[in-house]
Formats: sequence, structure tokens, C-alpha cells
Amino acid sequence: MSALQSLLDDCTQDDLSLINAYIVERAKQQQAADRAEQMARFRSGDRVTFTDKQGKQVNAVVVRPNKKTVTLRSDDDRKWNVSPELLQKVESADNGRKEPIQLSLVRDARTTPEAASATGHEREWVAGLIDAPGYITGEAGEPYRPQIFAWMNEIGQVIRLTLTGPNEPDLDLVQELRQAIDKPATGQAGAPSHIRVNDARQAELLKASFPSIRFVCAATPELTELQSTMQEEMGSAGTTMTYSSTGASTEAIGEFFDAAAKLYRAKPWKSIPHDQSLISVTIDALGVKNAALSVMGQMGQHFGIILFDQLAKHERFTLIGDAIHRGQEPDYPPHTFLSYEPAKEIEADMRKDISRHGWKVANTKAYPLLMSPNEDRIVRPMTPRDLTLFTVIAEALSYALSAEEFIDSHHGLSSSKSNQTFSTESGPVTVELETPYPYEKVMRENGAPDSIFARLIAMERTREVMDWDLHDTLSEQLQEKYLASPEGRAIGNAASISTLLMSFSFNYMNCTIATLVPTDLESILYEIIPSKVMMPASEAANMIEDARAFFSFLKRAYQSVHAERCLSVLTDEAIVRMTAAMDNPNLFGMGKSVLSEGTGFPFDLPDIPSEPLRPSATKPKPKDSKSRKKQRAASRKARKKNR
Repeated sequence: MSALQSLLDDCTQDDLSLINAYIVERAKQQQAADRAEQMARFRSGDRVTFTDKQGKQVNAVVVRPNKKTVTLRSDDDRKWNVSPELLQKVESADNGRKEPIQLSLVRDARTTPEAASATGHEREWVAGLIDAPGYITGEAGEPYRPQIFAWMNEIGQVIRLTLTGPNEPDLDLVQELRQAIDKPATGQAGAPSHIRVNDARQAELLKASFPSIRFVCAATPELTELQSTMQEEMGSAGTTMTYSSTGASTEAIGEFFDAAAKLYRAKPWKSIPHDQSLISVTIDALGVKNAALSVMGQMGQHFGIILFDQLAKHERFTLIGDAIHRGQEPDYPPHTFLSYEPAKEIEADMRKDISRHGWKVANTKAYPLLMSPNEDRIVRPMTPRDLTLFTVIAEALSYALSAEEFIDSHHGLSSSKSNQTFSTESGPVTVELETPYPYEKVMRENGAPDSIFARLIAMERTREVMDWDLHDTLSEQLQEKYLASPEGRAIGNAASISTLLMSFSFNYMNCTIATLVPTDLESILYEIIPSKVMMPASEAANMIEDARAFFSFLKRAYQSVHAERCLSVLTDEAIVRMTAAMDNPNLFGMGKSVLSEGTGFPFDLPDIPSEPLRPSATKPKPKDSKSRKKQRAASRKARKKNR
């Protein structure tokens, strides 16, 4: 050891860095070898035991070995992922093997009444379609994502997978099940006692051919978990995307790079105030109608444009930040974006491809990256159509930015509509850009009964200072619609919490009820209303019930995804939380505290009249326009940072 230390003392800093890198790499190789040796001890169906964090011994069966852990199903029907070093194999007298126990996969809150009967020695299988973890390329036509019909046995082992494409004939499910029974990929052959599928038609089809098997139509969360596992282990194994691999001609790709560089130099993020100042894009030749185009980069980072083929998908996108804030899995809508990235962030194969063809970029910090992620964040391979689409959009937007009318339209000062025609390899393509985004027209086409909701959204996103009087007018109209709706009539309470929600969203959250997110709704229910509103805590249940009815109305009448998400937090727990908040004097504002002095409020309010209570709250005095503008800018900045 002393000789080694002596050698190290004579090394230069560069030598030591190389030695350190070698030692780290060698240690990783040693760990990988040890882990592989440990992993080789186990295979699906083995019985094992281990000690959990509480020091209790757990008996389980191996579902499948993974890269670093072993997935297990314990005897009490719980799932575990455990390092192989912590497992001990349970040997039996018959050659050290024991048959897997029969376990139901129905568990936790996902258990359904129909499937819950699958206990004891019954064998429950799960079957259904899942999406493949990648796209098929290299065939005629555009890349496509196939589906996989999967069969899982009672301990979660995948016993059969069949790939099916969009142009292939329908699967013969009867033959597929026979193969799964007679020749499973793993585990014992033999029929299950019942099979759970999530498609009623599949269940009916199979019942006729397998009368001895009971088929249940219910949720199949195991298949969702299988798809996620396949995505994690196989989704990143594909090759790096290059522009040459899109199938577009070298000339068309060059035109895309030229248009992207032109747009970067035009700096739309300097002229368009925020990423919710949407631009409507219509391109008949490419099948695009009223797509929502958002410009990003106003925060000085992540420059580019995002295109949503439907307004509803953009609205889902605006809720991602709120979901992450609340610790929930975000709902990622499919979209396509062009971002500008520094050279160091671009894959080496893509940089070499760009350099070899001599395609131009604005500068080394502005390499154009075109991507199209789906709901599960699997990136769809780019096609010649995608390149053409963003080429003409970049050209049209660069041209529009030179028009004063277009810039003014993003500040609520005017409206703008431009038509530009460009030559492409597939022929002339006309691009129509319209601002502000035509919310009223689009939402009417999608089934909205009136323009109230659309005008609330447009007012918030197209004006630097929202119109106080216009908001009051629209809120009153929306309130009338709600009270006349089936949801409002079912509540039968003229003193609706909806008026408070609309007022407090506007006055305190700097948004309208049309764009209220769950986090802000909770702030209103558990902080602002208890602080401002003279109402006994016993009314919390009625207020939550009324809020549920109001958001149910907005979801049904206006297909509002924001209302749908707000409904998700109006649970029975919300009643408990709001009751506690309304009952807590520490949350009272100054005005409410003064008014409640001497009455013992909220503990011994005077007798409540028989007619419905009207929540009372002082309407905040409007700030001067300069103050409101600053507050609004700060709120938008916070939301952009979140997204």
C-alpha cells in the first residue's frame, strides 16, 4: 500500500484525474458484475424471503428480475422491488423448487367488487391492449406506434405478448387465449379460473368460446404498470433522431433550418408578452385548423414555439405546473415544439448530421430542435410533414412580427389576421395567423352554449389590465346560467358560493373562474373565505356541495378541463378542511375579527334565519391601473416560471 501511495505522490494532476476516472469505472464494473451474479440466482416463480425496514420477515414469490432489483409479490398480495443481495431463496425438498402461490392481482384502492372475489386458490389473469414503448420506422408511410396485446398470470408474469399494427387484421383473441393457456412464455400451462379485461366487447367475445372461464370487465392497472416498465427499460434504447432520418429531402431540411434561424433572429418572445397570448394557425393544405401556437422564452430561457392542434390540449398543458406543485402525475397533452438549444445540448449524431450537410443555424446557442411528445412523453419520430409545417409557420410568424397591428393585437389594442403563401415541395401552402386567438368561435364550434366562458378567457389573456366592469357583467351572466342549469336547480340555493369563487379568483388570484387551478381554489376555500366571509363553520358542507355543482356545470356546459381538475379536490376531505378553517379564529381577517367581537363568533352565532344564508364579503376596492398591471405581470411571470 505504501508503494502505491508513493507512486501516486509522483503523479501529475492530469494523471490523478485519469486514475480516478479508471477507479470509478472499475468500481462500477465490479458492482455490475456482483449484481448480475446475485440476479442470476433468481427466476420467475422462485420462493424467497427478506426482512423489511420494520424488521419483519416477508415471504414472497419472484415476479420478474429487473436490471437492479427483483419484483416480488408477497403472500399478503403486496408488490415489492428488492435488491437481490437482500433476498434469500426458499428451497424445498423437491429439487429446491416450489410452485408459485396463487395470488390475485386486484389490490389496494383499485380493487373492484367483481374482481375482489378472486381470492384463495383461484387463478386470475389480466389481459388487454397497451401501447408499444416506441415507434416503427423505415416502412412505407409515416412512422406509427403499434399496440401490444398482453396476457398476465396470477403472479404478474407476462405469459404472452402479440404486436399489432394499424394496417394489420384484428387479432384472433380466441386463438391468442388458447396459445396463452397451452404455451405460456413462463409459468405453468393451464387455464385460469377467471380473466379481467377492460373492454366489454373482448369479454363477450371470449365468453362464448371459453364457458368454463369467468370474464370480468374492470380496470386493469397492472397493464398500465407493465407499459410504464417497458417504457423505462426499452423506450430509451432507440437511435438518436437526426434530420436526415426524417425522410425529407436535403433541400426541404435546409429550408426548415433557414426559416428557424430567421424566426430566432426575429425574437418573437421579445414582442409577445406571455406564453398564453395564443396565435391561431390555420393551414388548409396540411389539415390544420385553429391550432393554438404559443411562444415561449419571455423569461429569458427555453426559447421556441409550441403548437397544439386543438385549443383543449393547450388548456391541459396550462395545468401541468399545478399538478407538479401538488405532487400529482401531470397530464401531458400531445404537442409539437420547436426549441432553440445550445450546441452542447444537441446529440453528437445530430450535430454531425447538421455539419455534414451545411445546414445553417442562427448561432451556436440556437440549434433548432423539433420534437413531438405524446401523452406518455414518448417522442414521435419527425416526418417530412412536420418539417414543412414548422417551416411555413416560422416564415409566417417572422413576417407577422414586422407588422405593428400584429404586435398591438397581443396587448389588447387591436386584432390581426394575415395570410401568407409559401412554395414547398408538395406545392403552395397558405398560412393564416389570427390574433387574438378566436376563443368564442372555436369554443362555439366545440359545443359551448354561449360566449361567456370564452370572453372570460380572452379578457384574461389579451389584456394587460383586466376590465373590472366587464368581469362583473360576465360573472353575473354566468351565475344566471348556472342557477338555471340542472346542476344549479338541484342545489336550489340562491346564495351560491359561485359568486364568491368568481370574485375571489379575479380579485386575489389574478385569473378568472375559467382558468382557476386547483391550488388557487384551495387557497380560496381554506384561506380567503375563512378570512373574509361571515359564515358559520357548519355551512362548509353546503358550500363544498355548491362548489361541486358549479364546477360540474362548467365542465358539462363548456367542456372546461380546469373545472374538471378543480372538481378533483372537492372531496369529503375538503369539507373537513374547510370546516376547520372556518372554525379557526386565527384565520380571520381584521374586518371579520372586529365584526365577530362580542358575539362569540364562530362558536355562538345568533339564531340563523330559516331562508338560505347569503355569504357576505366586502368586495375589494379596485387598485389603480398601474398597480393592477404590476400585480398581473408578477402573476404571469410566476405562472410562466412554473410551466
